Amino acid sequence: MNCNFHGKRVLVVEDNYMVAREIADELEAANAIVVGPCASLSDAELQLAHSDLAVLDIDIRGSKAFDLADRLAMLDVPYVFFSGYDRERLPDRFARIDFITKPQPPLIAVQLLDARSREVDSHSIVELIPVLRARARGFLEDPGAADRLVEITLRTAIDDPEPMPTGAAIGPWLLHLMEKLMDSGPGHFMN
Repeated sequence: MNCNFHGKRVLVVEDNYMVAREIADELEAANAIVVGPCASLSDAELQLAHSDLAVLDIDIRGSKAFDLADRLAMLDVPYVFFSGYDRERLPDRFARIDFITKPQPPLIAVQLLDARSREVDSHSIVELIPVLRARARGFLEDPGAADRLVEITLRTAIDDPEPMPTGAAIGPWLLHLMEKLMDSGPGHFMN
């Protein structure tokens, strides 16, 4: 997937210089304006109001970035976690946030962040297909199963007896349907 952030400001919160530089390089290659990288939570807090998106490590110099993530959510700033932290130890409120485990390449975090960004910006189904596929692959490792999840999500949207609420954005509504389908169990989408 080709990423293009079109000059959006992306906050990078990472205390390892080499990892921060790799993330920043990937973002700059995708036309993002990198905010930071911030190696402390206090520096990151100062940049929240100036950020459109964010990539967060969880453990920053021994402190957890959970309060920062909550603030980003309150400001409707899409973000992803990119961390060596164990996902199972995350508070439940972060269950739906994309989580990439190091040492996977930063490009994966950038691609998922791009998908999050498109969720906010998308206005048509055609634009949303890559977003839906990226989110489905975040839920299911098997690409075939992920594509079935996208197909079933779209079929559910068409057949849903409760149509999309008036004035609702199509992207978040479809993603909500996908999450509801995943809550019913991933076994429905496997081979």
